[in-house]
Amino acid sequence: MLTPSINLPVALAAFSIGSILALNYPIGQFIAPICFLLCALLAFYRLSLFPIIIPVIMPIIGFAPWTGWLSFEELDLLILATAAGGYAKSVVEGKQPSPKRTSLLFLVLASSMSASILISMFRGFADAGGFVFGWFQGYDGPMNSIRIGKSFFLALLLIPLMARLQDNPENNISQKLALGIAIGLGTASLAALWERLAFTDLLNFSSDYRSTALFWEMHVGGAALDGWLLLTFPFSIWALRNSRGNAQFAISLCLVGLALYASLTTFSRGVYLALIVSLPLLAWQTRGHLKDAEKQQKIPTWGFFRWIVALILLGTMAGLVFPAGGYRGLLALLGLVAVAISIPSVLRGMPFALFLTGGMAGLLSGVLLIAIANFLPKGPYALYALILAASFSSIYWQKIRKARTGEFVCTASFFALLLAAGNVADYWGGIEAFKGMSGALAMLLVISLWGMFSRQALWPNELRWQGSLVTAAIAACGVVAVFVGGDYMGERFSTSGKDFEGRKSHWTQTIAMLQTPWDMAFGKGLGRFPANYFFAIPTGAFPGTYQINEESGNAWLSLVGPKHPISFGDILRISQRLPLSSQGPFELNFKIRAKTDVGIHAEVCEKQLLYPGGCAIGNVEIKGTAGAWRPVHIPLVGPLLNGGPWYAPRLKMFSLAVGTQSGTADIDDVQMTTFGGQNLLTNGNFAHEMERWFFSSDRDHMPWHAKNLLVNLMFDQGVTGFVVFLLLTVAALWKVNFGSARQHELAPYLSAAFIGFLMVGVFDSLMDVPRLALMYYLLVLYAFSIGQRGKVVHLGVPSNDVPAGQYKR
Repeated sequence: MLTPSINLPVALAAFSIGSILALNYPIGQFIAPICFLLCALLAFYRLSLFPIIIPVIMPIIGFAPWTGWLSFEELDLLILATAAGGYAKSVVEGKQPSPKRTSLLFLVLASSMSASILISMFRGFADAGGFVFGWFQGYDGPMNSIRIGKSFFLALLLIPLMARLQDNPENNISQKLALGIAIGLGTASLAALWERLAFTDLLNFSSDYRSTALFWEMHVGGAALDGWLLLTFPFSIWALRNSRGNAQFAISLCLVGLALYASLTTFSRGVYLALIVSLPLLAWQTRGHLKDAEKQQKIPTWGFFRWIVALILLGTMAGLVFPAGGYRGLLALLGLVAVAISIPSVLRGMPFALFLTGGMAGLLSGVLLIAIANFLPKGPYALYALILAASFSSIYWQKIRKARTGEFVCTASFFALLLAAGNVADYWGGIEAFKGMSGALAMLLVISLWGMFSRQALWPNELRWQGSLVTAAIAACGVVAVFVGGDYMGERFSTSGKDFEGRKSHWTQTIAMLQTPWDMAFGKGLGRFPANYFFAIPTGAFPGTYQINEESGNAWLSLVGPKHPISFGDILRISQRLPLSSQGPFELNFKIRAKTDVGIHAEVCEKQLLYPGGCAIGNVEIKGTAGAWRPVHIPLVGPLLNGGPWYAPRLKMFSLAVGTQSGTADIDDVQMTTFGGQNLLTNGNFAHEMERWFFSSDRDHMPWHAKNLLVNLMFDQGVTGFVVFLLLTVAALWKVNFGSARQHELAPYLSAAFIGFLMVGVFDSLMDVPRLALMYYLLVLYAFSIGQRGKVVHLGVPSNDVPAGQYKR
């Protein structure tokens, strides 16, 4: 905790820097300064809300495609406002910091990492030819070193404030942070869900559309969404296990389901592998915690082994149904699973003769109803839905009334539902689908009968447990659908060996760029990978570049095309967001000069980041202009862009690019008009540099990333930064697994988050995404501040009954 004498200058510095950033925010003259001031005031009066607020909005707060800001972003404003208000409150209160011990190891590692980042930042300035400040520099400018380096210091700025909140147990800082991270997982997952609804079918697993959510940093590829999901996913399990009441539990189940869907639609082999490792590890680490929770809440649970067996069985059944039965067959199977795990509790102990009679009645009535339903439009689906509703109703009433007639009705409806599910599969996919569904129904029937007639219950008769199993069944069905129903994922796994060899070659080339002893010791400099890769790797890998030039008060955009053969996805695009109401037709006017003949590509696409939907496109070949500016008019040809459904609107983006291999062109005075002659572009003369402009490389990603977290650290910060990062991470993992924080309620979730994040980092850089780096460093540094005691909390409602020291892991 900082001393009172330090609190004042820190508050003033945070407020001053944040105010400068807010006043220069590209969109809206007063919106950013007003929001900054309001956030600072909120932090002053309610600092304890920010452990929730910051992670909640972190995955959705980046607006670079609208603003053109790359070096700074809205999250910086939020953190600086929090620091300004929080440290100012410490000054006003005049409180001495608590006598809480500060780990010497923490001080050494935090200081070492700070020094390493500062050294590498200045090396980055030197590598870029000297420091030049700019609001809109790209990845090849010196400001990129600040963009990458500021994340650790922003995290470090928050740690004393979190320590101050921890001084008062009533703040429940650990629980609020966990809740905020869980909701932040939800906001990212909802953004991914919107993207899928807007730009591809919800259940389309065959196209190569990979979710990016609102992580604009993926405009040149990378794994920003992947890293966020693995860093936050364990906290959805925390929310699930600590929810109070069925409503909170249902919301937590939905959160887990959303996160699983977002993870599946990344189509990332690294994400799948990391989940397979981190989630079972989390289950193993929390097994003792669950036993204590059972004693308090009397919630029966299964052991780790039984859950694994259940997932295997569910996956097997889904694998039998989906290839020919499709999603309709899976939905029918899921309904049956929900009934099958509920019905044994109401039928256990019933006479076998009554069960046999009810089963025969259900089979006969099911056959009769199917014969009638098959003559009606969509009859098999309607019949299945009707019998499913009747099954749940009979189970509910039997739990209340406990009558023999209720047992008979439950049995009959269950067997009728089995036939109706088989009929759904046959109606949709024919005899092959029926065969697959029959195998799954036989497995489910055997398990259900075992549960009905066993002496002891095989699984808990508890709504939360049943909801968890149904969620697991949905996840198993989703995994099967991705791998069986989508050719894209199969193709990705079939090329895993080749891709890994390519990654190893890329890593070798990256390390080879460290040519001097100083490079090896301290790296080339933060954020210098793209600029060095452009010139150190054979010219065929050059992805193109852009620059704002100025002469005699006139600014223009210089564009250079890739030096390899160009496809639609390979060109380097300079883009600007358009209003949602923009439909077309579109006409483009601009001035150009080029020394040699060059092709210009222009488009307006319904597009979130990398993958276009509908497009209006124009191309033109320009003859060399011998240094003179020439006006160009391009009509964009394509359908009217209606913007998609109201519940998932499609964003629109105008893009301009050089469409000739190694072509160069200067462009100025860009105007794009639609019906009525209204110009839709801002700063088309580039007088304000790249304000409101953005760039992307849709498919050419290797030149922008080292593609490995540790290799990237080695390149940026050398052996020094590499070693310090490893020590910092290992120390945090040691503390939450074997050290003084091992009994803290968040310890297993932090451990799983770190491990999942690092596993994704095996195949991507991650730390070159400031938002991800900030969150990772914040959690690692926070791990050093937690001790042995905590509280058992149900979604923010504390209970002092069981101290964390009683948890056994």
